[in-house]
Amino acid sequence: MSLKKFAPRREHKERGQLASRKKLGHLEKHKDYVLRARDYNDKQKQLKRLRERAAARNPDEFYFNMQRSQMVN
Repeated sequence: MSLKKFAPRREHKERGQLASRKKLGHLEKHKDYVLRARDYNDKQKQLKRLRERAAARNPDEFYFNMQRSQMVN
């Protein structure tokens, strides 16, 4: 059995932004995109969950604590 596959492999690095394209702004790397996309999707899931809870809520439900509490925007 070969031990070649257990040896550490060279990590592929992403290229930097060219100086001529610096004026176009920050170059987003793949790892930055993955973090941004994951964060966005988590927030969308949270909003969907809250919308589902609001839709399933019984409008006739009442607690006396609701009289003293205020809605916060």
